[in-house]
Amino acid sequence: MRTVILSDLHLGNGQGYDIFAGETALPAFLDSLAGSPTRVVLNGDTVDFLMNEDPLELQVERAVRQARALVSEPSTAVVFASLGRLLAADGEVIVRLGNHDIELALDEVQAVLREALRQPPEIAARLLFNRGDAPELLDVGGARLLLTHGDHGDNWNKVEYAHLPGPGAPAGARAADYKYSAGSVLVKKLLNPLKRLYGMRFADLLVPDFQGALLAALAVNPSAVRLLFQNTTFDILWQLFRKSRMPLTFEPNTPGEEDLGLARRLDEAGLTDEERRELEEVMGPSPVSFGGDDAELSQRTRIKLARTALGAYARLQRLIVGQSGERYLSLKPTEAETKDAQRLAKKFKAGAVIIGHTHAARWKQDAGVLHANSGSWIWLMRLPSPEAPDSDWADFLEELRTNPGLEPQRQRLAKLETRFTAVIAEPHPDGGAVVSLVEWLPSRGAVRQLATTHVAAVA
Repeated sequence: MRTVILSDLHLGNGQGYDIFAGETALPAFLDSLAGSPTRVVLNGDTVDFLMNEDPLELQVERAVRQARALVSEPSTAVVFASLGRLLAADGEVIVRLGNHDIELALDEVQAVLREALRQPPEIAARLLFNRGDAPELLDVGGARLLLTHGDHGDNWNKVEYAHLPGPGAPAGARAADYKYSAGSVLVKKLLNPLKRLYGMRFADLLVPDFQGALLAALAVNPSAVRLLFQNTTFDILWQLFRKSRMPLTFEPNTPGEEDLGLARRLDEAGLTDEERRELEEVMGPSPVSFGGDDAELSQRTRIKLARTALGAYARLQRLIVGQSGERYLSLKPTEAETKDAQRLAKKFKAGAVIIGHTHAARWKQDAGVLHANSGSWIWLMRLPSPEAPDSDWADFLEELRTNPGLEPQRQRLAKLETRFTAVIAEPHPDGGAVVSLVEWLPSRGAVRQLATTHVAAVA
């Protein structure tokens, strides 16, 4: 049986936060697989339970209501209908949890998704769910392939499986005890309002780098970020300057406040002491900014924040090639990604490690281990090169300021694009597995092979 691995669909509910881009492309891709027996593994963040106004609390009734809203949205409904057709054609579908869809651990929520397949109960029952607290180990032609969403290596987005109830949960796990990650808190309390109140659609596209998304919003509209923090229990100055090398001019009141990781990202911006004081004045209750929305950051400070917030995203998605400096979509993993893949391969004796989470397709074979990332089916945003001159970044920030919702007719520099990718593994006639990274081309109704290799069978 052929195995197709997809990740980070982020299917939405139509309430204004959706980032899924494959409404027509993904059903067509899935239907193209039904001609031969196929196992589809959805490797985390299949649906997105964070895209709503509900409190960030795990509650069964609320999760069921959110699930029904998700599967009722047309762009989500057509995907589940196509998964149902694949199951009806003797296929298999496995849904693994990610950090945006932990609610899928609940029996009651799983039942809602099975109903959305539009198949008889005996077929719908074959939709399987995997908690994700341990890697999925697949045998393909004797080769050992390890699948994991990738949040295990992200301290700000780890899932607290010990307190997550549902089938296979530890004894005594209760929904009331579950605590969402700092990344989820940032989405619900800050990024969602930035989009709802100020139209900052671009912030959604930077996940899972939630800290980077907030710094980008700070570079585009600092007044909006300050006002949002005033409506939360978080102290923005403590969050930005925690353990800073430069003491604040006054002490924030932050007893027991959760660290959201913003100070670490701000340190990466390399602001001077003068620029840090400027940021403190604009964001804090100082005479310059208290009660006034006209306080602004200098262009130099904004550009430094934007380079930090968006530069990492730009490097993940693109690679400079050739003397012309033209930037192509990159498949090269970071050093940290490679080390984590090698660690997992050694621990679980796997010949390939396939992850998602970062939304960036990856491919590298090193020391006998294949490291692949199946990418995402959300919109991607084109950015300047991290090495571009300040003038390019200033123009880009001005476009985000005037077109934060990324309306197509007003896109000039901040353009949206897609790269629909998947990992496919098939048994090799001589043993082992042929593993490929492919891109679905909707205009051709066909896949293009981006990379392929042979993973040997386990001795």
